[in-house]
Amino acid sequence: MIKRSIAQLKKHSRENQQSVRRLLIVLIGSVFFIEAFLMAVLALLPPMSETLAALLDAAMLSLLLFPIFYYLIFRPLVRNIAEREQVEADLRIAAVAFEIKDPTLITDAKASIVRANQKLLDKLGYSMEEIVGRNPRIFKSGLHDRKYYEQLWKQLLQTGYWSGEIRIRTKEGRILHPFWLTITAVKNEQQETTHYIGIYNF
Repeated sequence: MIKRSIAQLKKHSRENQQSVRRLLIVLIGSVFFIEAFLMAVLALLPPMSETLAALLDAAMLSLLLFPIFYYLIFRPLVRNIAEREQVEADLRIAAVAFEIKDPTLITDAKASIVRANQKLLDKLGYSMEEIVGRNPRIFKSGLHDRKYYEQLWKQLLQTGYWSGEIRIRTKEGRILHPFWLTITAVKNEQQETTHYIGIYNF
């Protein structure tokens, strides 16, 4: 859910930038052509004072531009606000789910820790500030050899998924009992790995 919601926010941002550019072009073009049309219409009318002509021009311009503003600005704006509120609601739900779930760790594509939920922090005795930016190897128990981790990464890079029994060490140096760890690669729309999520089943 977090991945999908963040992707939606990025997509909305890109779409908004493109929409603003298109909107400016359409609005400028609309004002130019409508004003040219009104000047042609006013030229056909009987002579009138400059004040009356200006008022008539402004009234007709507003009347003709209203549908354009309504369909190109107001309606899309309301829809965009509703979609953004839904995405933000999804992110809030995902954040709550992240905290109540099993002990969980998130790293970036280079395996630097980005975030951990409170359950994992409590289990290992670390604070968030102590682990963010560091590699999960700080939790290594020393009970698994190099081949074990090489096979772990080989499968993870090939399939985007690894699951197996592992032992880790707390901040105080206590080695926890064996437990099940599941690591899943998070990919973007181009199928490039952006993060890894590890869920510890103690």
